[in-house]
Amino acid sequence: MQYSVFTDTDWLYPDSAHSGIKNIRLTVPRGGHAGAQILGELPKTSPRLQFVWHQDSQNAGLTVRLFRLLPVGVNENTDSSLMTTTDFERCKSFVTRKAPFDVYDALCPIEDETVTDRLAVYLCIDADADAVPGNYSGELRLYEGCQETKIPLTCRLSPVRVPHLSSSALGMLNFFDYDGLANQHHVTKNSEEYWSLFSGYVRAQAEMRCTHILLPPGEAVFENGKLVDFDFSAAERAGQIARKEGARWLCGGHIAHWHEWDEQEYYPVWDQSLGLTTTEGYLQLRLYFTKWNEIVTRNHWQECMAQSLADEPQTHNDTTYRILAGIFRKFMPGIPIIDAVETTNLGGGIDIWVPKQDTYEKWRDEYEKLQAAGETMWFYTCAFPAGPIMNRSMDLPLTASRAVFWMGALYRLSGFLHWGFNYYIGSDIWHSACCPHKGALLPAGDAHIVYPGQNGPLRSMRFEAQRAGAEDYELLMQAVRTAPGQTDELIRKVCTDFRHYTREGSILTEARKHLTELLESEVSSNDR
Repeated sequence: MQYSVFTDTDWLYPDSAHSGIKNIRLTVPRGGHAGAQILGELPKTSPRLQFVWHQDSQNAGLTVRLFRLLPVGVNENTDSSLMTTTDFERCKSFVTRKAPFDVYDALCPIEDETVTDRLAVYLCIDADADAVPGNYSGELRLYEGCQETKIPLTCRLSPVRVPHLSSSALGMLNFFDYDGLANQHHVTKNSEEYWSLFSGYVRAQAEMRCTHILLPPGEAVFENGKLVDFDFSAAERAGQIARKEGARWLCGGHIAHWHEWDEQEYYPVWDQSLGLTTTEGYLQLRLYFTKWNEIVTRNHWQECMAQSLADEPQTHNDTTYRILAGIFRKFMPGIPIIDAVETTNLGGGIDIWVPKQDTYEKWRDEYEKLQAAGETMWFYTCAFPAGPIMNRSMDLPLTASRAVFWMGALYRLSGFLHWGFNYYIGSDIWHSACCPHKGALLPAGDAHIVYPGQNGPLRSMRFEAQRAGAEDYELLMQAVRTAPGQTDELIRKVCTDFRHYTREGSILTEARKHLTELLESEVSSNDR
């Protein structure tokens, strides 16, 4: 049978040509993972897949998982400025292909070990944190009736270690769509089936190395048109499940927003006619935070809770945001405030700064002053700004989804946020991955990094790239502590700013190899 092996750093398509590579060669850090993609031409019969470790490689602390690569349709290209475009001339310099096209992004576990269409497989190796370093081997076997095809695999398990999520250097938060979970899986919101699915989504977030799990905000209770209470039952249930699944941090959901981008006032999510700086606005916030604090205290979440207040405060509404933050701190002291920001003028009003990539670079000097003073600085990505800037869009190189964490390490940023983990917006995300938004379309995949599967979320190649990038970040920050100059030089081979990064998966793979060697030399010197 004709087949080819590819790395996990480049996109594959239904019409991808064969690579000529027949062997799978992976290097895996302890506590981390590595993967490869395989494409092949199937006969009329459906082959059965099985991975087998050679006898001397069994029980090595390595787990192999197999996934079908599923094609997803990209209906429009990322624009050079905002949203999407059908004008290829506007974007051809930075996108991978002209839309529409299909790309292998979604990953479906091969549970019955049978492939029924073209051989398009992702193989992933996960290493235990205490696995014994060394060289291991096995083979992926394809059984076609009486015929057998063996794809050799060699795995070098490095002594370097990716820390457990509980002690990670990188914080990560992805916004979560609680309504979308019910709609896409056709279950009743807050039913037992719903919460069972949610548990799976929490596990998926943890696998991608999310340290923070976003909770839904409290729901306003009205009587005769008057607000009388807030119901936090959904937030409490979500938090209890997340903690049971091992979540390191919980994050309270947004409670306010502005009407227009340039507006000074904020309005509560439950009443868009009420300004928060009014007396009635304060009284409603007082009730909200008093009730929410009771929930946090009852569940002993004080030491693992953060709070988002209002998305993207800017220079023209920073005063209003500070008022909101002051009210929150009065009723919930000691809980850190985390928000995406579009200004540097929030000192004392925020604890975890999260500027967008271009926002950070625009005011880099000011943000670096805050970092030097000890402020916690994250960054985030979303559809804005569009164009060539690193994001996880499906028509950008797959390297962008991973290299963005290398850039975070170069700037010494300590966390990452993305707005959309599972916002399944649109009638058919499998064939039209661009997300409808205010009469236009967001870039393909911007709103979600998982897909709704039959029994829970399906991972994606972008998911795997971001997971790998988060693991890279942990290793990079280990290297920074001992060899900052060498580490920064290595990072610059992958990216120099958020707009300029390698499109070649081989370059990123080679850089990861050199990073591992750098850390191994430190391990070796410490052992002497």
